[in-house]
Amino acid sequence: MTGGTRSARTWAERRDGARWRIVRWLFELLYRNRALYWLASTIPFAGQWRVWQRLALSRLTGPDTLEVGCGIGTLMGDMLERGYHARAIDRSPQMVAATRRELRRRGLPVEADTVRQASVQALPFAEASFDTVVSTFPTDYIADPVALREIARVLRPGGRLVIVLGASLLPARLILRPLVALQRLVYGRGAQATVSCAGTIAASLMGRLRDVGLAPQAECVSGPFWVAYVVMARKAANV
Repeated sequence: MTGGTRSARTWAERRDGARWRIVRWLFELLYRNRALYWLASTIPFAGQWRVWQRLALSRLTGPDTLEVGCGIGTLMGDMLERGYHARAIDRSPQMVAATRRELRRRGLPVEADTVRQASVQALPFAEASFDTVVSTFPTDYIADPVALREIARVLRPGGRLVIVLGASLLPARLILRPLVALQRLVYGRGAQATVSCAGTIAASLMGRLRDVGLAPQAECVSGPFWVAYVVMARKAANV
């Protein structure tokens, strides 16, 4: 490797590291404020966030579901409305409160253990409690080996982890190009699902899922002007 190439790569790594530090800080800010969370998940994505989030619904298996990182409770409400025996956790007390408000707004029952403040690295549930664990647009906790071991622990044999890992708008329409540029500015070109459905982040996650005894598969889902990336991982039925 030449000195120039090494310097360019080092600069790129520092740039990407700085970007993700900013992104993490922004996410932490969003998780403390329901209004900011809603704005950030709606306007920059041309209103498609809920479309992408609902991709998880057709991939659920069995009645007992757990959502890790429930945000403001929109998917949780969807699951309960469809008759799932759903539970949710989020580490942010503001998001837990927002989810409870969302459920009450929809007229759904909110029991003491329906939504809990908890960390995915220490799930407050017994082994083999759920048929499906679901996570949509997670931050980097989803690749944490401790978190994945906890998810595998609470899944029943034959159960499934469903992750809507990410999604991107496509510059197919002129009106969308400013939003596509905004996504690239925040997340970088390499983090977009449009670049590859077997990108380095996803490949690393697939390996870590196998390490905890989950058999993963990846799926690209295309819409009229977007592409979403879904990962599913099944726990062996004979565990």
